[in-house]
Amino acid sequence: MTTTLTRRQALQAATIASAAAAVGATGLPAPAQAGDRPADLIIHNGRALLMDRADRTAQAVAVRAGHIIAVGSDRELRHLAGPRTQLLDARGATIMPGINDSHLHLSAYGLTRPPLSIDVDTATLPELVTRVAEAAAATPPGAWIRGRGWSELRLPRPPTRHDLDPVTGEHPVVLTDFTLHACVANTAALRLAGITTDTAAPAGAVIERDTDGQPTGLLREGAQELLHRVVPAYTDAEIATAITAAAAVLHARGITSVTDPGITPHLAAVYRRLAADGALTMRTTALLHAGDSPQTMRDTLAALPRGDGLTDPRMFRVAGVKVFGDGVPTQARTAWMHHPYSDGTNGRLTIAGADQAQQAANLYRMIHAAHRAGAQVGTHACGDATVDAVVAAYLAAQRARPHQASRHYVIHGDFATAGALQLMGRHDIAITMNAEIKYMIGRVLEPLLGTWRTDYHWPYRTAHAARVRVSTGSDAPVTDPNWLHGLTNMITRIGADGQPSGRDQRITLQQALRTYTTAPAWQDHAERWKGTLQPGMAADICVLDTDLHTTHPRDYPHAGIHATIAAGRIVHHHDSPTATAAKPTAGHREDGCCCELAARLHAI
Repeated sequence: MTTTLTRRQALQAATIASAAAAVGATGLPAPAQAGDRPADLIIHNGRALLMDRADRTAQAVAVRAGHIIAVGSDRELRHLAGPRTQLLDARGATIMPGINDSHLHLSAYGLTRPPLSIDVDTATLPELVTRVAEAAAATPPGAWIRGRGWSELRLPRPPTRHDLDPVTGEHPVVLTDFTLHACVANTAALRLAGITTDTAAPAGAVIERDTDGQPTGLLREGAQELLHRVVPAYTDAEIATAITAAAAVLHARGITSVTDPGITPHLAAVYRRLAADGALTMRTTALLHAGDSPQTMRDTLAALPRGDGLTDPRMFRVAGVKVFGDGVPTQARTAWMHHPYSDGTNGRLTIAGADQAQQAANLYRMIHAAHRAGAQVGTHACGDATVDAVVAAYLAAQRARPHQASRHYVIHGDFATAGALQLMGRHDIAITMNAEIKYMIGRVLEPLLGTWRTDYHWPYRTAHAARVRVSTGSDAPVTDPNWLHGLTNMITRIGADGQPSGRDQRITLQQALRTYTTAPAWQDHAERWKGTLQPGMAADICVLDTDLHTTHPRDYPHAGIHATIAAGRIVHHHDSPTATAAKPTAGHREDGCCCELAARLHAI
């Protein structure tokens, strides 16, 4: 809980502080640099992982005006406690920089949660159909029904319009799978979209068909856009509500920064309004969706917002563009691989083009256009063939303009080869991997990928050995964002199913934590002001209820978040879920509790 020192106790602490100066040096920045004014907040009695280059630790962190002003021991920092200072007892647990989820679709995460979307993550098709039937019964006639979450990893087969039509009638229905790379529509929705026997699928996309050539309703990759163009858009108010609600859920998990990749200019405008109004509490870096051709890339670059001073760029910033290079290595088999899947197919690029050579050439042109415009590029590349093509395009763009530090990176990089990673390390091309998804799926794709690729999937250790800057993103709503699951998987390579999957790709706790802190800060061009606990850095802080260094990694998923501080404000507190950073008056006590921090400080 947060407590405050009385004026008398603060004076007593200040008297003792001079004697504390004689205590052995910690090697940490001197608390005296914080000045004489009291801190707004002191987090104490913990193990603070500073995440600096020396991997130092401390016991307490002091915050003022949204920034860290000092780190050190409880004794060293207690002179910064004034009569209105909030005090947060970490209870011996880990204090660390706020989690930076480097690939999380924040707006989509909010919009795909009830009540705006029904949950269709079921183990059987009858269960899925029942949920849709219940939604249809409660929805006005003719209104759209949206759902998300079905998974080919759980269901015996994907749902089709034949499953949905008997319970939906004239309600148009669209149900998106958990990867966001496929959806299923009922007949009413297909009719509105004009998808028929004669409809051609976009490059790299699939319109599944019955034996008579009729669409089954299952649309993969870019074929989804044929349907989405007729699905009514959410209102700006619904989007804003979804973003703020999602941010609150993520704060409760220690997350203070995200990258929302592949958004539209319209959605960027909603974010900017939230930031300008002070309603955006989640630091958000965004990439605009660049489409699938050089022309759509040019259109996107023309839509990139220019700095106009309307919002704090530390709360919201459009950094560049996202390119979709290929699909996913699931049953869809749409990730482009050098070696075939178990069914003999290899997948392909999802870039426009009549053949593979033209697609690769257009990918090259798109990346070059963004690089020339000074935009950062994040490219979705799951298959090893796609990663190779993307890295080659990045290197060619850098050679053309070698002094432009855009910090392009590979998104996902599921099967990035050792050779590709070596190139990336030498040329500072970063990568964002997905340990949380690996934790979720375990070895379930082995029949499709084979044993070696299943073990290699997301090669964290190989990437670190090549000195690649590795970030980790949840890809929510693809999976429920829980970075503690990601930590477990990176360190043990054991998933939720309890099965090992590539133990030679294990990394250390400190390396894993950097993928959620310092690496994504670099990716965001923000390493000078976030990602570490040092004086002058943003006060984005995650306080756990356990000490990660004394807890077995397999038990990390059971840990909780004691408190989350964003820009110096307490946005989540376990003991008081609605707590804010409003400063209590001197002598205030929460829930009748005494000032136990003051007692602890004076007991030193």
